[in-house]
Amino acid sequence: MSILQVNGIYKKFGKTDVLRGIDFSMEEGEVLSIIGSSGSGKTTLLRSISFLETADRGTITLDGEVVFDAQNTLKKSKSEQRKIQSKFGFVFQSFNLFPQYTALENVMLAPRLAAKELNDYHKHKKEILHEIEQEAKALLDRAGLSDKYNNYPCELSGGQQQRVAICRALALKPKIMLFDEPTSALDPEITNEVLKVIKSVADLGMTMIIVTHEMNFARNISDRIIFMENGVIAEEGSPEQIFCHPQNPRTKEFITSFSQNVEE
Repeated sequence: MSILQVNGIYKKFGKTDVLRGIDFSMEEGEVLSIIGSSGSGKTTLLRSISFLETADRGTITLDGEVVFDAQNTLKKSKSEQRKIQSKFGFVFQSFNLFPQYTALENVMLAPRLAAKELNDYHKHKKEILHEIEQEAKALLDRAGLSDKYNNYPCELSGGQQQRVAICRALALKPKIMLFDEPTSALDPEITNEVLKVIKSVADLGMTMIIVTHEMNFARNISDRIIFMENGVIAEEGSPEQIFCHPQNPRTKEFITSFSQNVEE
């Protein structure tokens, strides 16, 4: 059974149709990359899946449970909505770290807030917070940031901040990780360090959706690729199909344009 099913997602901003009937599904552990020109709806799709935007029509099913139905969104309490949203880890383009917290505190923040809703939190507060801290340190260690626990975001490079952001998203142990252009705000020379961390997350078997303009990375890490154009899925297939044998003329044009830019 698919871990994620997205059916008939539509989203409009004012009079502009941004998403015009998006349908796809994913298996657990699958890595899906979404490519396409700016303005094709890629980021809006990610934000709709993670409920940072509310789709106008459609349904989203996670692990067999309908977690979003545009016709019945008001039936879920805020607590239920937060619980569902925590199943999606979101990594933004611009890091979005809290400047007043250290790297370790940024990674610990969401799990600490979630722990306060546990029935036995006050009874076992010390043990729970110790476990959260140890898990946060383990994530930072895996990302090569063991010497940056107590550094504030302003003391970190862009690549280090993005790695902290990835650890923060992983801290709630999400079902699916969503990456929105995770290297677009980085200098080219530090992009690879972030891509290596994302690859290490994929190697652990995490289900992932990656919106990216890093075509070589998408080709190498993905099980499947979606090409979006004007708010619809214009083509979907394996990396081999999309990059070597595209069927849609717009896909072919996009891939060819990318290849020419790389050569130049």
